[in-house]
Amino acid sequence: MNHFIEISQLSKPEVMALLKSALSLKNGSICPQYPAIPLATLFYENSTRTRISFDLAAKRLGMPVVNVDIATSSEAKGESIIDTVKTLAAMGIKCFVIRHKEAGLPIKLAKTCGEGIHVINAGDGMHAHPTQAMLDFMTIMEQKPDLSSLKIAILGDIRHSRVANSLQCLAATLNVGELSLVAPEQWQPTVVHYGTVTDSLRDGLAGADVIICLRVQSERFSTGDTLDLTSYRKAYALTKTTLAYAKKEAMVMHPGPINRSVEIDDEVADGPQSYILQQVQNGVFMRMAILSHLISGSDSLA
Repeated sequence: MNHFIEISQLSKPEVMALLKSALSLKNGSICPQYPAIPLATLFYENSTRTRISFDLAAKRLGMPVVNVDIATSSEAKGESIIDTVKTLAAMGIKCFVIRHKEAGLPIKLAKTCGEGIHVINAGDGMHAHPTQAMLDFMTIMEQKPDLSSLKIAILGDIRHSRVANSLQCLAATLNVGELSLVAPEQWQPTVVHYGTVTDSLRDGLAGADVIICLRVQSERFSTGDTLDLTSYRKAYALTKTTLAYAKKEAMVMHPGPINRSVEIDDEVADGPQSYILQQVQNGVFMRMAILSHLISGSDSLA
């Protein structure tokens, strides 16, 4: 595998190998070093967690890192992103971490790149965010490794969420026992990759071992979409009261950034059941494992 674009390109053994590698790195395994493999980050949408964790992951692997400032690059003069990537590759850049509003763009770039170039999808439109899904499952499996016995609930703006798409695909690959997709009708997924859909918060969270709360992504709304935050909070916010619908020891997760007092309350986001900061921490190790996998090949993770 030369690129990391979406979960569907991974087999279950490959997923498990990546998870094992990430956990080993977190637990003190010696980091491989790739000082001759430069990496560039190209973020056409805002990011804190993903961009910085990729930066840290690459540097821990000894990789030179170039953070491309899109606003001051030649793309401001009309250069296409494909030409930008080809130009950087000609300078010796081997890995490209790309976030873009256009769904499917990383696939197009991967098809145009030459040998020895690796494209990593850091989020493309509403399509996919595969590295986020991987770190989320790493976080879950640290606490609850028997996925076949779990009920996981994804709560919120599922229709506009690339994270939700990748989570569904990964849940299918890993044979999660039950996946509940909880959202109001207008934010329910147009395509269900795995799981069942409900507009009932109580039913969706009932018996859940893990709750992954999603951000309300108003920037992705199309013309005609409406948002009544008061009504949404009343029916779907994850509060101390609604958290009680799930199991007593249920994990609370969120890919971030958090809209506090919108989709989740402070006492839940900062409470004893929250694993949100663990997700952030795990993101560095998961992305280290992915980069190492791409550079060295899957055999290095066996």
